[in-house]
Amino acid sequence: MFEKKAFTLTQQVEQLQHRGLEIKHPRIAEKYLINISYYRLGEYWYVMQSDKENHIFKPNSKFEDVIALYNFDADLRLLLFGVIEKIEISLRTKLIYYLAHEVRSLVVPEF
Repeated sequence: MFEKKAFTLTQQVEQLQHRGLEIKHPRIAEKYLINISYYRLGEYWYVMQSDKENHIFKPNSKFEDVIALYNFDADLRLLLFGVIEKIEISLRTKLIYYLAHEVRSLVVPEF
């Protein structure tokens, strides 16, 4: 059913290195891979590949840059969610205020 063989963390690091990704500290890379996952990080190193079919990396592609990009994306996501939450609360508050006054004016006639 599944054609791809499961790789150990060491094999994942070795495969990335074989494909041209520079990894200075393989053990640290393994810790990132076990916590974030190979395929999730793949979204960030995809742009670093010169041959996307064979997954060959461009010269000077570094695992450290992949992690920096991942962390930037995570920080940006947190900032955006904070802003979106404030907008959502403000919009809901205004909507509730408006509806409460509309319903009140329909139910209780003002004299």
